[in-house]
Amino acid sequence: MNRRTRRSVFLLVLLSTLASASASSQQDAANQAGAAPTPQALQYIHGRLSYRKKTADGGFERGREDWSLTRNRDGSRTMRTLAMTDDSKFVRDVTYTLGADERPLRVFEQLQVDGLLVGSGYFSVTGDTLTIMTDGFDTGHSVQKIKVPERFHILTHAVMLDGWPFWAFVGDDAGHQTIDVYSTSPLWNGITGPLGHMVKQRLTFIGKENVTVPAGTFAARHFSFGGDEDPAQASHVWVTGEHNILVKYDWPPYEMEYLLESLTIENPAK
Repeated sequence: MNRRTRRSVFLLVLLSTLASASASSQQDAANQAGAAPTPQALQYIHGRLSYRKKTADGGFERGREDWSLTRNRDGSRTMRTLAMTDDSKFVRDVTYTLGADERPLRVFEQLQVDGLLVGSGYFSVTGDTLTIMTDGFDTGHSVQKIKVPERFHILTHAVMLDGWPFWAFVGDDAGHQTIDVYSTSPLWNGITGPLGHMVKQRLTFIGKENVTVPAGTFAARHFSFGGDEDPAQASHVWVTGEHNILVKYDWPPYEMEYLLESLTIENPAK
């Protein structure tokens, strides 16, 4: 090997070493900044939820909600829902992104009732601040900034997303916890807003059990909320899997139930 060749090889080795050190330094910086060191497998799941009214003769479907969920490569989750009812005639579009740390990041909501655009809103979280930008038929254009705790939920009244307050439930032990919730409407069916306010929600983890719905039988976690004055009026929610997918929601005060009608996994995580 002549001198020129040795010098070229030395330069290539030096450049390779510097590049490796630079990449390692960048990865260390990313880790210190809280970034995921390796991308996660993309996962896509979708299905339909049936809105049902309970009656003595077996009940009937009063609406439906199509939904899709991606577990993104950065570890965050995004759920998109489109809900339509036959009786109250609302159409609700929601896109909700939860961070890899199971904390709300961004939410978009638009609500129409019959022929009226009731309102739309965009909610974003930076640090301990929730920024709320809404346009409402009754409230006009509004921008708010409020402080939020580490564990909280944005309640959009999309029923599939009623399985997501439980991200703020700490631990796997049965019992009661109270979480902070930004509710976009004070009404039971959420047909106002989306300019809302912070409220407290008391959750109870009842335990793990199997539940059967039209989409199949699922191993689920059973939660309840409400019914402080009359336990018989408490709402019950069953969620399944690592994404807290809502399987069943029983709502005694309004004689309503919501059942998972279909679930499809397009590309399961490896």
